[in-house]
Amino acid sequence: MDRLNFADKRLWKGLLVLGILLNVIVCFTSDLGLDTQVKMAVDDDGALPWGDLRPDTIGQSNPDDGGQRTVLPLYGLPEAGIKAAALITFFGLIACLLRWTGIYSAAILSLSPAFIFSIGRGYEEVYLAAFCTLSFVLFTGIVSTKNRVPQNLLGGLTFMLMPYAKGFVELDGVLIGGILLAFIATLWSVIQTRIPEQTQWMAKPQNVAIAACSFVSASMVILGLIDYNSTLGIIGDNPVRYVTALAFSVLDVVILFVLFGMVAWPFVRSTWSAMGEIEDSDIAIMSGFIFGMMTAIVCYVAALWTFEASIWGAEWPGIVWTMGNNGRYVTMLFIPLVLLLKHLSIHTGVATYDSPNSQLKVMGLTLMLLLPLSVLASVHGQTMWTDEAAETMNLTEGEHFLFVSEDTLAMHWLYTFYAPLDAREQQITGHWRSINSDWVSDLNTSLAHVNVFVASPDVTTLPDGWTVSSTGEADLLNGGGEWRVLTRT
Repeated sequence: MDRLNFADKRLWKGLLVLGILLNVIVCFTSDLGLDTQVKMAVDDDGALPWGDLRPDTIGQSNPDDGGQRTVLPLYGLPEAGIKAAALITFFGLIACLLRWTGIYSAAILSLSPAFIFSIGRGYEEVYLAAFCTLSFVLFTGIVSTKNRVPQNLLGGLTFMLMPYAKGFVELDGVLIGGILLAFIATLWSVIQTRIPEQTQWMAKPQNVAIAACSFVSASMVILGLIDYNSTLGIIGDNPVRYVTALAFSVLDVVILFVLFGMVAWPFVRSTWSAMGEIEDSDIAIMSGFIFGMMTAIVCYVAALWTFEASIWGAEWPGIVWTMGNNGRYVTMLFIPLVLLLKHLSIHTGVATYDSPNSQLKVMGLTLMLLLPLSVLASVHGQTMWTDEAAETMNLTEGEHFLFVSEDTLAMHWLYTFYAPLDAREQQITGHWRSINSDWVSDLNTSLAHVNVFVASPDVTTLPDGWTVSSTGEADLLNGGGEWRVLTRT
C-alpha cells in the first residue's frame, strides 16, 4: 500500500471504474434478497398471500391474515427490472457527486460494500439515498435560494417517500407529512428572519445538531410508548433490552457503517470542531438534517432488532449478528455528508472528501481496507437454496406445500419459494411451521391436504409416511446443511 500514490487522480478514476464494475457484476452474481422477494409477493391489495411476516400465532403461518404492506411500485417488476432500476438510480447518484463535488467522493460511494450488497439484492437503499439527497438539497436551498416555500414543500414530500418506501406511511401520510415538514421548515426560516437576536442558536451548526438528536430521540421514544407501530412499540414493551440494543446499534450504524464504511472517520474531529466555531443558518440546517436522520436510524435499528428477536425467540444478543446489515440504511446520508463538508470548508477550510489535504492518505488506506469487502459483496452475492428446491417440487395448480424451519427469518424464507413456483399464476399456497411446533401432527390434521413439504437444514427428524424426493446442500453463508423435499407416501 505504501507504493500507492493517492495524490494521483488516475488511481481514483480507476477505483471509480472498478466500483461501477462491481455494482454491475453483483446484479449477475446475486439472487434477490429476502425482503425484496417478500415485496414482490405483495398483492394489489397490499396483503401477503401466504400470511403476514409476523404471524399472530407463534410458530405457524396464517394465509388468511396477509397483513397490510406498502411497497414501491417498482417491486411489481421482474428481477431484471428491479436490478436495472437500482443500477440506473445508482448511476444517477454517482453523476451527482461528480458534478457537485469530485472524483474522490464518487469513488468511495461506488465502492461502498453496503451499496453493492443492496443493489445486488434489490433492496431500497439506493432509492432511500436518492430521496434523502433530493430532500436535503431542497430543504437547504443548496442549488437555488429562490422559491423557498415551493422548495420546502417538494422537499417535504420527497422526504416522506422514505418512510413510504419502508411501509411506515401510505400515500395520504406522504401528503400530510410533506405539508407539515414544509410548514416547519418555512416557519424555521421566518423565525430566524423576524427575531434574529432570540434565535442566534439556530445559526450554530453544533447546537442545531444536538437539538435535532435530542428531539428525534424523544420523538422515537414517544412513538414507541404510544405503540405507533409494532416495531417501535417494543420500546415500551421491553425497555431494558431496547437500551442494550441501542448500544449495539450505535456501534453498527455509527462506527461500522458511517465512520468506517463511509470513510468518514478522518474528518470527524475537525468537522465537529468547525461546527462549533461558525454561525451559518444554512450549514446549521444541514447539520440538523444529517444528525437528526442518523439518530432516527440508530433508534429504529435498535427497535427492529429488539422486536424481531422477541417474535422469533432468538438468542440475545445473537440476533445482532443475524441482522447487523441493517446498519446499511445510514448510507442514504453519504451525499448529504459530502455536501455538508463541502459547504463547511468554504467557511472554515476544514478537510473534505474531495479536498482531503493531509487526510488523503488516511482516506485512501481506509478505502483499500474496504476493497476486499466490496469485491466479496460483488463476486459472491446472495444465494438461495430454495430456488433449487422449488424446481424439484412438481406442484400443480391450486396445490399447497409446507416449509419447516427454525423461527428466525422463517416467513421471509417461505416467500423465496413464491416466484420460483410461479405461485401467483398457479394459485399455489405455502405454509410454514417452526421446528419447535407440533408440525408433524399438523400434517395429519390441519394440513392433511398438503402432499409436499420442504425440510430446511434445521430439521433433524422426519415423519413416517413420507418419502424424500430430492435433496441438496445449502450454501455455507446460509448456514449450510442438507435440505430435503418430501412427498406423502
